[in-house]
Amino acid sequence: MKRIINYTLGLTAILVIAFCYSKKETKIRVLKSAEILFNLKEGSLRNVFNTAEKEISKVNGSSSEIFTSETNKVLPPHSSEAWSYYKEICLKDEYGNTNQRFRWKRDVKIYVHGICDQYMLDELDRIVKDLNDIINPIQIKVVKNSREANTFIFLGSANGFKQAYPKIDASLLKHNWGYFEVYPSSGSVMFVDMIRTGDSKTAQKSILREELTQSLGLFNDSWKYPNSIFYQGGNDVTEYSNLDREIIDILYNN
Repeated sequence: MKRIINYTLGLTAILVIAFCYSKKETKIRVLKSAEILFNLKEGSLRNVFNTAEKEISKVNGSSSEIFTSETNKVLPPHSSEAWSYYKEICLKDEYGNTNQRFRWKRDVKIYVHGICDQYMLDELDRIVKDLNDIINPIQIKVVKNSREANTFIFLGSANGFKQAYPKIDASLLKHNWGYFEVYPSSGSVMFVDMIRTGDSKTAQKSILREELTQSLGLFNDSWKYPNSIFYQGGNDVTEYSNLDREIIDILYNN
């Protein structure tokens, strides 16, 4: 895994380098109440997808761009409220720790499998259109061939997701109806529980929008705005709020 480090000389650089090359075999940062796992295990990024690992291992080079400094920049015309929300969602984790900014540089190519009911495929198309209307540098698209994909969405049961991706920690799925993992050098894999959500199509659509959007680098949740897709308390939102759109724009277009 290649990392782009943009730190000034001094103690910060020393600490970062020491962390990156520590002897610990696994470095895991839980970003959202056991729902989002950002796995930084060295040497494993191209082998984690299991059923799709051969396809993902063909992705060459880095597909992400990480920035560590938000200083000395001319702010575009976004509200102070939007910038504050952006910092909370994109630059912090659930513990209030400051994170590096993460965003994809390559096009996001989505392959869907599992219980592919038409209303969920239609909803995915709608979410993709919404994202492409906001994001300029890359395109998000749905592909029919898994070999073309770098993002995999499984619609079904937690057990089915675990069977499809055996290296997923099943304990993280026990109380979560939506889940994703991001692998910065390769892509992402995510899950929407179509069983425990029952007949609630609205809940299923909301989870799909949240997981896909957060896998783009908007990792954190917040208690501030109940109408936001990133609301910690849970909701059945199936549209981006104005603030949601602003922070996606800030992350990718600035």
